[in-house]
Amino acid sequence: MRKLLLLLTAMMIFAYPVKAESVYSIQHKDRVMQDYEIHIDFPNFDGLDNKKLEEEVNNGIKEELEETMKQVKRAGEDSVGFPILYYGESSVIEEKALISVILTSNITRGDYYESSVRSINFENKKDGIFLNLEDVAHIEKLNKEVQKKLSSDPETFNIQSFQSVRKDTAFYIKDGKLTLIFNKYEIADGVFGTPEISIPYHLVKKEKPQHKKSVPVPKTV
Repeated sequence: MRKLLLLLTAMMIFAYPVKAESVYSIQHKDRVMQDYEIHIDFPNFDGLDNKKLEEEVNNGIKEELEETMKQVKRAGEDSVGFPILYYGESSVIEEKALISVILTSNITRGDYYESSVRSINFENKKDGIFLNLEDVAHIEKLNKEVQKKLSSDPETFNIQSFQSVRKDTAFYIKDGKLTLIFNKYEIADGVFGTPEISIPYHLVKKEKPQHKKSVPVPKTV
């Protein structure tokens, strides 16, 4: 009986493996003033293999947040009658060694609403690098696939408004698909928020550069 219990215990341990420790934690910044409100969630990385890259990612995110807070403050002080409400959301998507940080900015001023999205994509390796959209996908092929997707659902998407993906279009790769995240109003009416378009990655895949210097975190507010 004792041997049977030990065997069952061992089987349960193997059946439910311990989840790997996260390489980041979510932090919060809040500021509420008479002319504006700011509420931001953002990731802070503390478990990446490449500590230099980790420092660049964290510093880049914090610098952008500080600049965003300054801009919201200025806009709030200049606004008449309506306070500025700013909500910054974030998510982290991991696909093997590739990590994508999705940062969404939501601004409200009276009856005006705007949302924009960008991503920071990098490899969690000792020699990890930042990766742009054009590093991982053939842009020409990507544009054709996006056009097909938009044309297949004309009730949702405004195909006429699409010319090409921006070089800084937010993206992530997960489960064999490349997903693009567009800004509000960019390819659809505002009711659809920030639309996502997913494309089988093998259709547009580009071999990632083997040697590329770390680049500054792209900044768009």
